[in-house]
Amino acid sequence: MSTDFDLNHNKLAGDSTYVAIATSLSGQSRIDSREAFNRYCRKACSLWREHFSDAPNGQSAFFCELLERINRRDEETIQTSWGGVVIFLHDPPRVEKYLVIRQGGYLALETHEQKDEHLHVQEGAGLVLWRNAASKPLTVEALAPGSRFHFEPGMEHCLIGTENLLVFERSIDPKGMDQDLVFIYEPDSNNF
Repeated sequence: MSTDFDLNHNKLAGDSTYVAIATSLSGQSRIDSREAFNRYCRKACSLWREHFSDAPNGQSAFFCELLERINRRDEETIQTSWGGVVIFLHDPPRVEKYLVIRQGGYLALETHEQKDEHLHVQEGAGLVLWRNAASKPLTVEALAPGSRFHFEPGMEHCLIGTENLLVFERSIDPKGMDQDLVFIYEPDSNNF
């Protein structure tokens, strides 16, 4: 598995709303260490705040409810540095859960050997980095409500919450929930 990643910002730049962000991020178009990964994610969040400083970063009542459950460490929740997870279905190998990503938070750049996951953005905004072949650069795309992604086993990916971001994940996880996480680069513990 490669740990050096070029980035392709063409999809992000393809939307006139994000051209300036894509252009700025292109100057940091290589991730080859944990430090470079964290620097890239923090820069993406910073650029987003600069370009969309007047946009409200509201939280729905549902987002707040899920985050409160995570902060209380209720059953079927996992607290993380970026927010957390609320599990709604765990019927091995099937798992359905919400990824509750606070503004400025981001998940690890990761892959899975067997896990197959479908993501659907419910609310908020962010970026996704992904690739389906080791010889290609990571594609950078904007996330918005309604965005959908399918990550097959072996596809590297990362979610960045440039705003509060709520993502529903439906997956088939043959190894067991969270047993098939192959972290390439992990976020700093305080990635805000």
